[in-house]
Amino acid sequence: MIRIAERHLMALLNRLGDRVEVRAPLLQDARLFTLNLSQALAKVEQVIPRKEYERASAIANAEVAPEIPPYTRLRDCFVASGVIPPENLREIERLLDAARTNNPACGGDVYYFALDNNAVRNRVYSLYLKPRHRGHPEPNLVLSEIVRQELDLREGKIGGKFLKAFSSAFPGVGIEDMFSNQNRLQDRLRLLALAEWDAMRHAGNFESVGSRIGRCSEDWDGRILDSYARFAKKAERKVVFISSDNELIQRSSGLPSLIPLLLSYPPLRAAEYEAGWECICRLLYHLAVVYGRIDLRLNNGTCVRIYGVWKQKGSPDWDEERVKVTVEPSGTLLETALKRTLAVLEAVGEA
Repeated sequence: MIRIAERHLMALLNRLGDRVEVRAPLLQDARLFTLNLSQALAKVEQVIPRKEYERASAIANAEVAPEIPPYTRLRDCFVASGVIPPENLREIERLLDAARTNNPACGGDVYYFALDNNAVRNRVYSLYLKPRHRGHPEPNLVLSEIVRQELDLREGKIGGKFLKAFSSAFPGVGIEDMFSNQNRLQDRLRLLALAEWDAMRHAGNFESVGSRIGRCSEDWDGRILDSYARFAKKAERKVVFISSDNELIQRSSGLPSLIPLLLSYPPLRAAEYEAGWECICRLLYHLAVVYGRIDLRLNNGTCVRIYGVWKQKGSPDWDEERVKVTVEPSGTLLETALKRTLAVLEAVGEA
Protein backbone atom coordinates (compact mmCIF):
# COMPACT_ATOMS: atom_id res chain seq x y z
CA MET A 1 0.00 0.00 0.00
CA ILE A 2 1.26 3.46 -0.96
CA ARG A 3 -0.23 6.75 0.18
CA ILE A 4 0.07 9.62 -2.29
CA ALA A 5 -1.06 13.24 -2.05
CA GLU A 6 -3.06 14.42 -5.05
CA ARG A 7 -0.32 16.90 -5.95
CA HIS A 8 2.06 13.95 -6.49
CA LEU A 9 -0.23 11.73 -8.57
CA MET A 10 1.81 12.85 -11.57
CA ALA A 11 4.51 10.45 -10.33
CA LEU A 12 2.03 7.62 -10.87
CA LEU A 13 0.59 8.97 -14.11
CA ASN A 14 4.04 9.13 -15.71
CA ARG A 15 4.47 5.36 -15.27
CA LEU A 16 1.15 4.04 -16.53
CA GLY A 17 2.02 3.69 -20.20
CA ASP A 18 0.18 5.11 -23.20
CA ARG A 19 -3.32 3.72 -22.66
CA VAL A 20 -5.23 3.12 -19.44
CA GLU A 21 -8.78 1.94 -18.76
CA VAL A 22 -10.46 3.59 -15.76
CA ARG A 23 -13.06 1.34 -14.12
CA ALA A 24 -15.42 1.68 -11.15
CA PRO A 25 -16.08 -1.38 -8.93
CA LEU A 26 -19.28 0.27 -7.59
CA LEU A 27 -20.66 0.18 -11.14
CA GLN A 28 -20.17 -3.56 -11.68
CA ASP A 29 -16.63 -2.82 -12.84
CA ALA A 30 -17.91 -0.64 -15.70
CA ARG A 31 -15.33 1.23 -17.75
CA LEU A 32 -15.80 4.97 -17.14
CA PHE A 33 -13.39 6.00 -19.89
CA THR A 34 -9.99 5.34 -21.42
CA LEU A 35 -6.94 7.58 -20.98
CA ASN A 36 -4.56 8.19 -23.87
CA LEU A 37 -1.30 9.39 -22.31
CA SER A 38 0.90 9.21 -25.39
CA GLN A 39 1.01 12.97 -26.07
CA ALA A 40 1.86 16.20 -24.27
CA LEU A 41 -1.87 16.71 -23.67
CA ALA A 42 -3.78 13.76 -22.30
CA LYS A 43 -6.94 12.55 -24.00
CA VAL A 44 -10.02 11.18 -22.27
CA GLU A 45 -11.64 8.77 -24.72
CA GLN A 46 -14.61 6.39 -24.85
CA VAL A 47 -16.54 8.08 -22.04
CA ILE A 48 -19.32 5.80 -20.83
CA PRO A 49 -22.74 6.82 -22.28
CA ARG A 50 -25.47 7.78 -19.83
CA LYS A 51 -27.72 4.77 -20.59
CA GLU A 52 -24.86 2.31 -20.13
CA TYR A 53 -23.91 4.06 -16.88
CA GLU A 54 -27.48 3.87 -15.57
CA ARG A 55 -27.67 0.15 -16.34
CA ALA A 56 -24.39 -0.43 -14.49
CA SER A 57 -25.48 1.66 -11.49
CA ALA A 58 -28.90 0.01 -11.09
CA ILE A 59 -29.14 -1.72 -7.72
CA ALA A 60 -32.03 -3.65 -6.18
CA ASN A 61 -31.29 -2.58 -2.59
CA ALA A 62 -33.10 0.76 -2.18
CA GLU A 63 -31.33 1.42 1.14
CA VAL A 64 -27.89 1.33 -0.49
CA ALA A 65 -28.88 3.17 -3.70
CA PRO A 66 -28.09 6.71 -2.38
CA GLU A 67 -24.42 5.71 -2.03
CA ILE A 68 -24.12 4.83 -5.74
CA PRO A 69 -23.06 8.00 -7.59
CA PRO A 70 -25.49 8.99 -10.36
CA TYR A 71 -24.28 10.02 -13.82
CA THR A 72 -24.36 13.68 -12.80
CA ARG A 73 -21.59 12.97 -10.27
CA LEU A 74 -19.34 11.66 -13.04
CA ARG A 75 -19.91 14.91 -14.93
CA ASP A 76 -19.21 16.90 -11.74
CA CYS A 77 -15.78 15.23 -11.53
CA PHE A 78 -15.02 16.31 -15.10
CA VAL A 79 -16.09 19.87 -14.26
CA ALA A 80 -14.22 20.13 -10.93
CA SER A 81 -11.00 18.86 -12.52
CA GLY A 82 -11.15 21.33 -15.41
CA VAL A 83 -11.53 18.64 -18.08
CA ILE A 84 -14.88 20.26 -18.89
CA PRO A 85 -14.44 24.07 -18.64
CA PRO A 86 -17.32 26.58 -18.61
CA GLU A 87 -18.61 27.60 -22.02
CA ASN A 88 -18.29 31.28 -21.12
CA LEU A 89 -14.77 31.12 -19.68
CA ARG A 90 -13.85 34.30 -21.56
CA GLU A 91 -16.33 36.22 -19.43
CA ILE A 92 -14.35 35.30 -16.30
CA GLU A 93 -11.15 36.38 -18.02
CA ARG A 94 -12.74 39.69 -19.03
CA LEU A 95 -13.81 40.45 -15.46
CA LEU A 96 -10.39 39.47 -14.11
CA ASP A 97 -8.81 41.91 -16.57
CA ALA A 98 -11.22 44.62 -15.41
CA ALA A 99 -10.28 43.93 -11.79
CA ARG A 100 -6.57 44.20 -12.57
CA THR A 101 -6.79 47.39 -14.63
CA ASN A 102 -9.12 49.33 -12.31
CA ASN A 103 -7.04 51.60 -10.11
CA PRO A 104 -8.86 52.66 -6.91
CA ALA A 105 -6.28 55.45 -6.43
CA CYS A 106 -7.57 56.99 -9.67
CA GLY A 107 -11.24 56.65 -8.81
CA GLY A 108 -11.73 53.06 -9.99
CA ASP A 109 -13.71 50.44 -8.12
CA VAL A 110 -12.26 47.56 -6.12
CA TYR A 111 -13.44 44.26 -7.59
CA TYR A 112 -14.28 41.26 -5.41
CA PHE A 113 -15.17 37.76 -6.58
CA ALA A 114 -17.92 35.96 -4.65
CA LEU A 115 -18.89 32.30 -5.07
CA ASP A 116 -21.89 30.19 -4.14
CA ASN A 117 -21.79 26.55 -3.06
CA ASN A 118 -21.78 25.20 -6.62
CA ALA A 119 -18.90 27.44 -7.69
CA VAL A 120 -16.87 26.27 -4.69
CA ARG A 121 -17.61 22.61 -5.50
CA ASN A 122 -16.63 23.23 -9.14
CA ARG A 123 -13.29 24.70 -7.97
CA VAL A 124 -13.78 27.93 -9.91
CA TYR A 125 -11.10 29.67 -7.84
CA SER A 126 -8.36 27.05 -8.26
CA LEU A 127 -9.09 26.51 -11.95
CA TYR A 128 -9.90 29.98 -13.27
CA LEU A 129 -9.37 32.76 -10.70
CA LYS A 130 -6.08 31.76 -9.12
CA PRO A 131 -3.06 33.33 -10.89
CA ARG A 132 -1.22 30.90 -13.14
CA HIS A 133 2.19 32.43 -12.45
CA ARG A 134 4.02 33.32 -9.26
CA GLY A 135 4.21 37.00 -8.52
CA HIS A 136 0.87 37.80 -10.12
CA PRO A 137 -1.59 39.33 -7.63
CA GLU A 138 -4.39 37.23 -6.20
CA PRO A 139 -7.94 38.43 -6.91
CA ASN A 140 -9.95 39.80 -4.00
CA LEU A 141 -12.25 37.07 -2.68
CA VAL A 142 -15.33 37.49 -0.51
CA LEU A 143 -17.14 34.37 0.65
CA SER A 144 -20.40 34.06 2.50
CA GLU A 145 -20.32 32.29 5.85
CA ILE A 146 -23.62 30.73 4.77
CA VAL A 147 -21.76 28.77 2.08
CA ARG A 148 -19.40 27.51 4.79
CA GLN A 149 -22.35 26.48 6.95
CA GLU A 150 -23.80 24.48 4.04
CA LEU A 151 -20.50 22.64 3.69
CA ASP A 152 -20.54 21.78 7.41
CA LEU A 153 -23.78 19.77 7.14
CA ARG A 154 -23.29 16.04 7.73
CA GLU A 155 -25.34 12.90 7.10
CA GLY A 156 -23.21 10.66 9.29
CA LYS A 157 -20.75 7.80 8.93
CA ILE A 158 -21.20 4.45 7.19
CA GLY A 159 -21.56 1.64 9.71
CA GLY A 160 -23.84 -0.85 11.45
CA LYS A 161 -26.66 -2.49 9.50
CA PHE A 162 -26.20 -0.10 6.59
CA LEU A 163 -22.57 -1.15 6.15
CA LYS A 164 -23.60 -4.81 6.15
CA ALA A 165 -26.28 -4.14 3.53
CA PHE A 166 -23.78 -2.16 1.47
CA SER A 167 -21.24 -4.99 1.68
CA SER A 168 -23.84 -7.63 0.76
CA ALA A 169 -24.81 -5.65 -2.33
CA PHE A 170 -21.20 -5.69 -3.57
CA PRO A 171 -19.58 -9.02 -2.63
CA GLY A 172 -15.89 -9.22 -3.43
CA VAL A 173 -15.36 -5.44 -3.66
CA GLY A 174 -14.12 -5.03 -0.08
CA ILE A 175 -16.78 -2.52 0.97
CA GLU A 176 -16.07 -2.84 4.70
CA ASP A 177 -12.34 -2.20 4.23
CA MET A 178 -13.18 0.91 2.19
CA PHE A 179 -16.20 2.50 3.84
CA SER A 180 -16.30 1.32 7.46
CA ASN A 181 -16.78 4.41 9.67
CA GLN A 182 -16.16 6.69 6.69
CA ASN A 183 -18.29 9.53 5.34
CA ARG A 184 -21.32 8.98 3.15
CA LEU A 185 -21.26 10.14 -0.46
CA GLN A 186 -22.89 13.54 0.14
CA ASP A 187 -20.48 14.27 2.98
CA ARG A 188 -17.46 13.27 0.86
CA LEU A 189 -18.61 15.77 -1.76
CA ARG A 190 -18.69 18.43 0.96
CA LEU A 191 -15.18 17.47 2.07
CA LEU A 192 -13.93 17.98 -1.50
CA ALA A 193 -15.53 21.43 -1.46
CA LEU A 194 -14.04 22.24 1.95
CA ALA A 195 -10.56 21.65 0.52
CA GLU A 196 -11.34 24.31 -2.09
CA TRP A 197 -12.67 26.65 0.61
CA ASP A 198 -9.40 26.27 2.51
CA ALA A 199 -7.41 27.02 -0.66
CA MET A 200 -9.33 30.29 -1.03
CA ARG A 201 -8.98 31.12 2.65
CA HIS A 202 -5.19 30.88 2.36
CA ALA A 203 -5.04 32.84 -0.90
CA GLY A 204 -4.28 36.12 0.87
CA ASN A 205 -6.99 38.54 -0.28
CA PHE A 206 -9.87 36.80 1.49
CA GLU A 207 -12.84 38.15 3.43
CA SER A 208 -15.86 36.33 4.84
CA VAL A 209 -19.26 37.93 5.42
CA GLY A 210 -22.37 36.90 7.29
CA SER A 211 -26.08 37.50 6.78
CA ARG A 212 -28.65 39.40 8.82
CA ILE A 213 -31.22 36.76 7.94
CA GLY A 214 -31.35 34.32 10.87
CA ARG A 215 -30.46 30.63 10.75
CA CYS A 216 -34.13 29.76 11.22
CA SER A 217 -34.71 30.72 7.58
CA GLU A 218 -34.62 27.75 5.21
CA ASP A 219 -33.87 30.06 2.28
CA TRP A 220 -30.13 29.37 2.12
CA ASP A 221 -29.79 31.12 -1.23
CA GLY A 222 -31.52 34.22 0.15
CA ARG A 223 -29.09 34.35 3.06
CA ILE A 224 -26.12 34.02 0.68
CA LEU A 225 -27.43 36.86 -1.51
CA ASP A 226 -28.10 39.02 1.54
CA SER A 227 -24.52 38.64 2.75
CA TYR A 228 -23.02 39.57 -0.63
CA ALA A 229 -25.48 42.42 -1.28
CA ARG A 230 -24.68 44.04 2.07
CA PHE A 231 -20.94 43.73 1.42
CA ALA A 232 -21.35 45.30 -2.04
CA LYS A 233 -23.21 48.35 -0.65
CA LYS A 234 -19.99 49.96 0.51
CA ALA A 235 -18.84 52.69 -1.87
CA GLU A 236 -16.30 51.87 -4.59
CA ARG A 237 -16.93 48.12 -4.43
CA LYS A 238 -18.06 45.83 -7.21
CA VAL A 239 -18.78 42.20 -6.38
CA VAL A 240 -18.72 39.62 -9.18
CA PHE A 241 -21.10 36.90 -8.02
CA ILE A 242 -20.31 33.55 -9.71
CA SER A 243 -22.76 30.66 -9.80
CA SER A 244 -24.06 27.97 -12.15
CA ASP A 245 -27.53 28.17 -10.56
CA ASN A 246 -29.92 29.94 -12.96
CA GLU A 247 -32.47 30.84 -10.30
CA LEU A 248 -29.87 32.24 -7.93
CA ILE A 249 -28.37 34.40 -10.67
CA GLN A 250 -31.86 35.67 -11.56
CA ARG A 251 -32.47 36.61 -7.93
CA SER A 252 -29.18 38.51 -7.80
CA SER A 253 -29.94 40.60 -10.91
CA GLY A 254 -30.58 44.24 -10.11
CA LEU A 255 -28.88 44.24 -6.71
CA PRO A 256 -26.64 47.34 -6.49
CA SER A 257 -22.91 46.82 -7.22
CA LEU A 258 -23.46 43.06 -7.66
CA ILE A 259 -22.35 41.68 -11.05
CA PRO A 260 -24.03 38.28 -11.61
CA LEU A 261 -22.06 35.79 -13.69
CA LEU A 262 -23.81 32.57 -14.67
CA LEU A 263 -21.26 29.89 -15.53
CA SER A 264 -22.68 27.38 -17.99
CA TYR A 265 -21.09 23.97 -18.42
CA PRO A 266 -21.80 21.65 -21.36
CA PRO A 267 -23.17 18.16 -20.66
CA LEU A 268 -20.84 15.19 -20.40
CA ARG A 269 -20.78 13.42 -23.74
CA ALA A 270 -19.44 10.09 -24.96
CA ALA A 271 -16.78 12.02 -26.82
CA GLU A 272 -13.07 12.79 -26.63
CA TYR A 273 -11.69 15.40 -24.23
CA GLU A 274 -8.21 16.88 -24.25
CA ALA A 275 -6.71 18.12 -20.99
CA GLY A 276 -3.46 18.88 -19.21
CA TRP A 277 -1.98 16.14 -17.08
CA GLU A 278 -2.62 18.18 -13.92
CA CYS A 279 -6.34 18.08 -14.75
CA ILE A 280 -6.16 14.30 -15.18
CA CYS A 281 -4.52 13.93 -11.75
CA ARG A 282 -7.32 15.97 -10.21
CA LEU A 283 -9.93 13.95 -12.15
CA LEU A 284 -8.55 10.66 -10.80
CA TYR A 285 -8.51 12.05 -7.25
CA HIS A 286 -12.12 13.21 -7.40
CA LEU A 287 -13.26 9.94 -8.96
CA ALA A 288 -11.51 7.94 -6.23
CA VAL A 289 -13.24 9.95 -3.49
CA VAL A 290 -16.66 9.85 -5.15
CA TYR A 291 -16.60 6.13 -6.06
CA GLY A 292 -14.50 4.98 -3.11
CA ARG A 293 -12.10 3.22 -5.44
CA ILE A 294 -11.22 3.26 -9.11
CA ASP A 295 -9.15 0.66 -10.95
CA LEU A 296 -6.64 1.56 -13.64
CA ARG A 297 -6.14 -1.33 -16.08
CA LEU A 298 -2.88 -1.19 -18.03
CA ASN A 299 -2.11 -2.86 -21.36
CA ASN A 300 0.40 -5.22 -19.72
CA GLY A 301 -2.26 -6.65 -17.38
CA THR A 302 -1.25 -4.63 -14.32
CA CYS A 303 -4.09 -3.22 -12.21
CA VAL A 304 -3.51 -0.06 -10.17
CA ARG A 305 -6.20 0.46 -7.54
CA ILE A 306 -6.67 4.04 -6.29
CA TYR A 307 -8.63 4.34 -3.04
CA GLY A 308 -10.13 7.72 -2.21
CA VAL A 309 -11.71 6.20 0.90
CA TRP A 310 -10.43 3.50 3.21
CA LYS A 311 -11.26 2.17 6.65
CA GLN A 312 -8.71 4.20 8.63
CA LYS A 313 -8.60 7.34 6.52
CA GLY A 314 -8.30 10.25 8.94
CA SER A 315 -8.29 14.02 9.03
CA PRO A 316 -4.61 14.40 7.96
CA ASP A 317 -5.33 12.29 4.86
CA TRP A 318 -8.27 14.52 3.94
CA ASP A 319 -6.28 17.69 4.64
CA GLU A 320 -3.41 16.52 2.42
CA GLU A 321 -5.82 15.11 -0.20
CA ARG A 322 -4.21 11.68 -0.03
CA VAL A 323 -5.20 8.51 -1.83
CA LYS A 324 -4.10 4.95 -1.15
CA VAL A 325 -2.62 3.02 -4.07
CA THR A 326 -2.05 -0.70 -4.50
CA VAL A 327 -0.53 -2.41 -7.52
CA GLU A 328 -1.44 -5.94 -8.64
CA PRO A 329 0.59 -8.01 -9.09
CA SER A 330 2.83 -6.53 -6.40
CA GLY A 331 6.56 -6.10 -6.87
CA THR A 332 6.27 -4.74 -10.42
CA LEU A 333 8.73 -2.21 -11.82
CA LEU A 334 5.94 0.38 -11.69
CA GLU A 335 5.43 -0.12 -7.95
CA THR A 336 9.17 -0.09 -7.22
CA ALA A 337 9.77 3.07 -9.25
CA LEU A 338 6.79 4.83 -7.67
CA LYS A 339 8.01 4.07 -4.15
CA ARG A 340 11.47 5.32 -5.07
CA THR A 341 10.12 8.61 -6.43
CA LEU A 342 7.94 9.20 -3.37
CA ALA A 343 10.89 8.46 -1.08
CA VAL A 344 12.88 11.17 -2.86
CA LEU A 345 9.98 13.63 -2.53
CA GLU A 346 9.69 12.82 1.17
CA ALA A 347 13.44 13.31 1.65
CA VAL A 348 13.22 16.84 0.24
CA GLY A 349 10.09 17.59 2.26
CA GLU A 350 7.60 17.46 -0.62
CA ALA A 351 5.64 14.28 0.06
